[in-house]
Amino acid sequence: MAQPLKQAIEALPTAERAKAREALERLMTFDGRLATTSADAAIYELFLQESARQIFLDKLGPENSASWKAFVSNASLSYSAIADHLLGREDSPFWDDTRTTQKEDKPAILARTLAAAITTGDSQLGADHKAWQWGKLHSTTWKNTSGQVIRGPFASGGDHNTLNPAPYSWGQDFNATQVSALRMIIDFGQVEPMMGQGGIGQSGNPASPNYVNGIDPSLKAQYLSFPMQPQNFEKVYGKTRLTLTPGK
Repeated sequence: MAQPLKQAIEALPTAERAKAREALERLMTFDGRLATTSADAAIYELFLQESARQIFLDKLGPENSASWKAFVSNASLSYSAIADHLLGREDSPFWDDTRTTQKEDKPAILARTLAAAITTGDSQLGADHKAWQWGKLHSTTWKNTSGQVIRGPFASGGDHNTLNPAPYSWGQDFNATQVSALRMIIDFGQVEPMMGQGGIGQSGNPASPNYVNGIDPSLKAQYLSFPMQPQNFEKVYGKTRLTLTPGK
């Protein structure tokens, strides 16, 4: 794929060629860390987002159509057709762009996707590519069941493939659609092996000050120890106890 992709990039118009070259060069040196402040992570995710549109939108669009909305929704529920095509499917008919007279192949569409990633980034993050940040595209907002914003948006790292998942709607936007309700680490090499962090706070009541006291530690991956040994209980749980006595 390396040589066909290079040839496809060279076949692009001059402006698009420069963008595709830049995107490919940045992706080839990307360390894979989807940190909120990473510029290369932003390019990587822009490439993934644009790949959905470049491969499938001409057949399933426009973006407000029922077919496209179903496609985006399905990508969030299971192994997506987008990932399937990026990882293989060189013979798929979806690589051909039905809006053109010629027949495109996978390298041609990937070359366009690389260029489109930079174009979209320019429109959303500005012309200084070194200043791009994944967290400026990708954010988490907490809403109630009525859709009202309770807290946020907060810059978020990760995506649908990371251990700390923060998936978005592939083919739509970068708004995080899910957060971990609880993250837990068990390290049997430690005296107290269990650590955890809730996704939002201690209280389920939005009016409580403890409703959101877990958001900042969650975003910063700061974990609490859950002691199993009695001598360590007070360090975490304090001395105050609520005793529930069965009625007689």
